[in-house]
Amino acid sequence: MTTIGERVKTAREQCGIHQAELARRLGCSVNALSMLENNAITDPRASRIIGIAEALGVSADYLLGLQEDAHATPSTTRPRKDAQPKPPAKRPRPRKAAPVG
Repeated sequence: MTTIGERVKTAREQCGIHQAELARRLGCSVNALSMLENNAITDPRASRIIGIAEALGVSADYLLGLQEDAHATPSTTRPRKDAQPKPPAKRPRPRKAAPVG
């Protein structure tokens, strides 16, 4: 079983991107990316996984080890059966003027 760090490193090398370039695109430090690839960080934030997937053109499911094909359609794109539509947003009440004097 490959780790998320190994999958990130493999995908990055297949794209021909250096760690510094990927870190710049993600807005993180090279050290943080290196720690992820070397499995010092084993549970990265969801936003970081999504950013890496978008930057490398792979699915987040692939990075997480949920599928083997890096470019397959994500398994989470289907809407949930029990999902309810969101109610319309309420308009904010106008602010009352402060008394003068």
